[in-house]
Amino acid sequence: MIIRGHHLLCMLGFKGLGYNEEFIKNMDKIVKKLKNDDDVLIKLVDSVDNICEKCPHNFFGVCKNEHHKDSIREMDNAVLNILNIKSGTSMKYHDIKARIKLLMTEEAMDDICCNCTWREYGYCIDGLKKLNKSSMFY
Repeated sequence: MIIRGHHLLCMLGFKGLGYNEEFIKNMDKIVKKLKNDDDVLIKLVDSVDNICEKCPHNFFGVCKNEHHKDSIREMDNAVLNILNIKSGTSMKYHDIKARIKLLMTEEAMDDICCNCTWREYGYCIDGLKKLNKSSMFY
């Protein structure tokens, strides 16, 4: 599976909402797969990923929101930097979750996600809080 950096945060708080029905179904499928099997190997990237496949901002494998200041790619790289992961690295999802739990903070998420339209709902921050309250072995 291929996942871009900022989607690691989006998946924490996913509530079945999104850009359109295709996007929602695709993201739901990915989130459920990882929830049911956190041993899945994930390649972490700073470009379009398996979640982006059904996004209306994806044009022939390129995100239209990647080429400006405060772009999606900058969000990806900020998340990966905090987690000490280089783009292109493959890791099991449970190891990624452990890094998120250890290294990601609400303050960092507020900074990284400051231009995200979903931020105002607080879903991702709530997901981080839930992860931090959970056992590492859930």
